[in-house]
Amino acid sequence: MASIPEGPPFIDVCVHRSVHPAALAAELRDGLAGGEVATRQHYISARQARLWRGIAVAFSPARDESDGMQAYDAVNALIGERLDESGVHVIGLGCADGAKERRLLEALPPGGPVTATPVDVSLPLLQIAADALSGAGGALLRRPIVCDLALAADDLPKMVGEAPGTRVITLYGMLPGIDAFPAIAAALALLRSGDMLAVSANLLPGEDGALERIAAQYDNAPTRDWLWALCEDAGIEQGQAEITVGPLDDPGAGAQAAIGAWLEPSVDLELELEAGAVSLPAGEPVRLLRSARHTPAGLEAIIVAAGLELLTLEISPSGEEGVALALCP
Repeated sequence: MASIPEGPPFIDVCVHRSVHPAALAAELRDGLAGGEVATRQHYISARQARLWRGIAVAFSPARDESDGMQAYDAVNALIGERLDESGVHVIGLGCADGAKERRLLEALPPGGPVTATPVDVSLPLLQIAADALSGAGGALLRRPIVCDLALAADDLPKMVGEAPGTRVITLYGMLPGIDAFPAIAAALALLRSGDMLAVSANLLPGEDGALERIAAQYDNAPTRDWLWALCEDAGIEQGQAEITVGPLDDPGAGAQAAIGAWLEPSVDLELELEAGAVSLPAGEPVRLLRSARHTPAGLEAIIVAAGLELLTLEISPSGEEGVALALCP
C-alpha cells in the first residue's frame, strides 16, 4: 500500500466552475486548434504538478536562498512590521505548492490570530499547499479554493469569506504566465482599505545577453518533459513533433520581454480529444508557453495603475526577481 503524506486526513475544498473538466477539455481543444494553449493546462494533473515543482526548484531564481528569496524575505519583514494585534489573513492567489506563502507565515512576528487560504487552478498543487500552510507560523488553514483567477474574480470574496485581521494577498509567480491585469483584478476583488498586496515578477536585467541567459531556464530537458506531459496526454508521441524555445515578439501587456515554447509537428496529426477532434498540420507551431519578464518600472506601473500605494519594491541580487508590496488606501 502506498504511504500517505503527513498532513490533515482530509480537507474541505471549494471548487469553482471555471475549472470544470468540460471547460478544461474544451479549452485544450480550442487552444491546440487555435495555435495557443492556455498556461493553466500545464498544471492540472498530478504528473504535471510533480514535474513543475522539480523545474521550480532547479531553475527559478525565486527559490534561490542567495538570490530571489532575499527579495521575498525583505517584503515579509515589512509585512510583519505593519501588522497589529487584530491578526492577519494570508490569501495566496495562484499559490502553487505554497512554498512562498509558508515562508511568509513563518516570518510573521507573534501577535493576533493567523489564518491562511490557498487558491490555485491545480488541485494537486493545492493539496500540497494545504499541507505546507496548515500550522505554519501558527496559521489556521481555511478552505482551499480551486479556480481560474481570471474567470472567478467576482466570486472570490464569497469563496474566501471573512477572517480576523488584515488581509495580505499574495500574487507570487503569476505574472510570468498570465497578463498582469486579470491577475491584479482578482486581488482587487479581495482588497479592503488597509489590506496589503504582495506581488512578484520575473525581471529582465539590463545587461546585454540577459534574455538569452534567461532562455536557458526554459530550454532544457526538465522543462521539455513538463511540457511534453500535456502533449502525450493529447495523444502526441515522441518523434511526431518537437518543442522549441525562444523569445516572443509580443511579450504581453505590461511586460518587457517574454520567452515562448512551441510544439512543432513534423507530421500531420489527427488528435481525438475528449472535447472533439483536432488537426495539427506539419510545420504549423502551437504555442505551449509564454513566460513574461518585467522591469522594476513596469512592475511599479502595474501597482500604480491598480490604484494602490507602493510601499516597497525589492530586487534580488541577480536582478531577475522583483517583489512589490502595496497598500490598499
